[in-house]
Amino acid sequence: MLKDLLAKKLSKRTFQKELEQFHAFDIAKSLETLSVEETNVLFNNLNLEQTAEIVAYLEHGDAARLLATFDSKKQIAIFNEMNVDDTVDILQSYEDSKLRDQIIKSLIDKEDVSKIITYDDDVVGAYISNDYVSLTKEMDVKEATTSLIKQADDAESINLLFVVDNDGHYLGAVNLKTLVKARSPKTIEEIMIDIPKVIDNSPVTEAVYDMKNYELYELPVTDKDNKLIGILTLDDIIDIATHEAEEDFEKLAALPATDKRDSWLKTALKRLPWLIILMFISIPLMTFSDFMVASISGIAILAFFQPLMLSSPGNVATQTLAVALKLITNEGKMSKKEVGKEFVSNLITSLLLGFITFVLSFLFVYFLQLGLPESAQNFSRLQVALIFASIIGGSLVIVVSLVSLLSIAVPHFFKLIKVDPAVASGPFITTIIDFFSTLVYFGLATLILLKMGML
Repeated sequence: MLKDLLAKKLSKRTFQKELEQFHAFDIAKSLETLSVEETNVLFNNLNLEQTAEIVAYLEHGDAARLLATFDSKKQIAIFNEMNVDDTVDILQSYEDSKLRDQIIKSLIDKEDVSKIITYDDDVVGAYISNDYVSLTKEMDVKEATTSLIKQADDAESINLLFVVDNDGHYLGAVNLKTLVKARSPKTIEEIMIDIPKVIDNSPVTEAVYDMKNYELYELPVTDKDNKLIGILTLDDIIDIATHEAEEDFEKLAALPATDKRDSWLKTALKRLPWLIILMFISIPLMTFSDFMVASISGIAILAFFQPLMLSSPGNVATQTLAVALKLITNEGKMSKKEVGKEFVSNLITSLLLGFITFVLSFLFVYFLQLGLPESAQNFSRLQVALIFASIIGGSLVIVVSLVSLLSIAVPHFFKLIKVDPAVASGPFITTIIDFFSTLVYFGLATLILLKMGML
């Protein structure tokens, strides 16, 4: 697309006109196919508005690297054509902090950019836009319409118009459709509605919940004093939700933050710390397993069924964890009803698995009589089969029914202490479940066998 257009060697004006038929996103994606020389020709033929629109669709790091090829004067001019939120996103990716500070001081919206860029990445304030339409409650609808027309050109979205008092405090919002249909002498106060707000220092996930649950395209952002300082738009929320989903998936798999440009060696080194942490977490499990195995040495039948005792609860735990993380991401937490439903569901699963395991282990012990302690000779074949089937099947029922609660409790605990619940990753939770399963399995076996006089 771009290559063909560049090959025509059109005049600057004609080239800019031809480029208008393409969406800026498609042009941004096509940059990957251009050589350095072709990229330079392209941007030399674009006006500032076109350049800003295309750069805004690039990955933030790629945009920063591209802009670094321009002189600082042109970079400032391009940023002045962008929305404040896009400007902040790209400037945060600048490696040269001195150049970034120099550019910020020269921007038209330097005060807004300077304020937004100080927010942490995980709070709402880092993603706000100050390009919105504001009205006051005393305005007549005719006056408000005139004000809308004046502000619309600079607004990022006009689906909702935000109402403030004379001191800038947020009062509510007016739907554009409602304003258009209203007739004088109605005032804005008469037609405004209550729209949920979010505080600038709130976790960004709160904004995702609100926009999803209330089906909003824009969400007002206020400071702690209820002054309207900006809005979040749907495209911001989509970016945030996508980023959160990618981050949660990486944490769920115990992966560090990824970068497609990293070399294989750098990627391996980034993953190594998590693997070492998980290895050290596994040490108590191995120590405990060795201790328990030593205490019931000579009973090979228990060791034979140990993989089953580890894999089944681990699979249930991973499934329950996925459900818990999904609900925490969408709703903020699991309700009592959802916890009860998940527990009952896993209880039924545990009873079915336990019954099947009881039957299989009973048949295995009864007919094969393998891996049994010498003391088993003091009992009938039926008694021995029932004892070991009860240990194996009973342990599975206990573990599978309780790991669901553990898989729900762990991510909620992390959320309570303000740690991302996704760190309760598959490898992390399964390591904990392995320890719990070993404790229950060998602990129950020790108690029953001691009681029966087989140890």
